[in-house]
Amino acid sequence: MSGPPYAPVAVTNAHRERVVDLLSVAFANHRLTIEQLDQRLAAVYAAPSLADLELLLADPAEPQRSLAEAPTLTANAAVVPERGLALAIMGGFGSKGGWLVPRHLKVTGIMGGGELDLREARFAPGVTEIEVYAFMGGVDLIVPDGVRIELSGVGFLGGFEQRGGDIVDDPAAPVLRITGAAVLGAVEISRKPRAKKSDRRYVDALERAERLRPRGW
Repeated sequence: MSGPPYAPVAVTNAHRERVVDLLSVAFANHRLTIEQLDQRLAAVYAAPSLADLELLLADPAEPQRSLAEAPTLTANAAVVPERGLALAIMGGFGSKGGWLVPRHLKVTGIMGGGELDLREARFAPGVTEIEVYAFMGGVDLIVPDGVRIELSGVGFLGGFEQRGGDIVDDPAAPVLRITGAAVLGAVEISRKPRAKKSDRRYVDALERAERLRPRGW
């Protein structure tokens, strides 16, 4: 004789708060648009079961992955541009947030420069080559953990250096091969983690969740 069926686990406020936090982190990491964030936050408070809550954590870019997992660093090779250029002459350039890094990217700052923030970028599988030249200017590259860096640059009356970093021994990790020169200028490569919970986007997401939370919840 079979026993009584197990009662489904009730959805608690703690369950909903966990999903809100994960959605906020995903928004901070540019894995959700503001429209997607608002739709999912509203659905969090109406979800009748744990299964429905888990569905809200599907990554819109890769539905088979969960937003609770670390974002992937590589993109489909077919969509990655072959070449790209970032040029500043007595001016500046910059790129941040989610973007595809071309397989071959040439970066030049002449009496100017800029910053390329690669923390939320996606790379082609294998090797990505970045040539960086700074003449009487400066170029900063910010690289996330999990990317292997191969550095071969020259500084002439200037600096070409990497600050900080981790040892990446994953053979499947994307490789960033950085070459070039700094003449009377500086090229600096640094590592920083992907968006943290203290980021403005994370705080904005929590504030939006607070406004959507039902009264008395």
